[in-house]
Amino acid sequence: MKITEKGRNFIQEQIIFYPVQTQFDTTYVHGLGNNQEIGFSAFNYFLTAPYTNTPAQNISSSLGPYPTAAPNFQFVYQKKFEPTETFHISVGTKTGIASGATPASSSFATYNFFMTSTKIESLRTTLYVGTYSGNPAFFGYYKHRLLPGSESSISLVGMMYGIEIDVVPEKFRLVCDMIAGVNSVGVSVCGFSYEFDRSYFISVGYQIPNPKDGTFNPHALLIELNAYF
Repeated sequence: MKITEKGRNFIQEQIIFYPVQTQFDTTYVHGLGNNQEIGFSAFNYFLTAPYTNTPAQNISSSLGPYPTAAPNFQFVYQKKFEPTETFHISVGTKTGIASGATPASSSFATYNFFMTSTKIESLRTTLYVGTYSGNPAFFGYYKHRLLPGSESSISLVGMMYGIEIDVVPEKFRLVCDMIAGVNSVGVSVCGFSYEFDRSYFISVGYQIPNPKDGTFNPHALLIELNAYF
């Protein structure tokens, strides 16, 4: 929920190390002022082709641990409201295109969110609670059917939670967050964030599948490289 200052830019490279492949998610935003930012996101790109153990034409009917979520290229917008010094509200969207095998098979993809943060000064802790909604082009499909003749059920609406504890103010903090539900982003991640200075910081965490989601999102190591400029 940190909004990029007016006239400044923010870029984040998120790298997820799965057991057999590596995923890259890139986000760039520009601060517009009035607690708004705008930019783009390239989500769900792999160093090696995903589902390498599966012929591409049989993805929808095969078994395997990875979701069939297509690479996305999306417009990003976020607006934050500050009713009090310790309670903030943020709304935003990632909306664009999920690429298919051909340009004609690409589809509309969207992810929208509403988030609140509550800062507890005495504990140097911030709590986050929010909700999200979107469509299958963003959240993905299972590679197999749960029930004969029916598409697998994925979560297109759900809750988000987080906690951030400042161990060393403006330098080192512990972070945990969760996107509830069964879909391509439905995981919990716990780790830490370290700020080299006000412009550069790194986050490292361990990704854990949500309950009933163990075959959709494997365990993984996640690293985020972040920079303001």
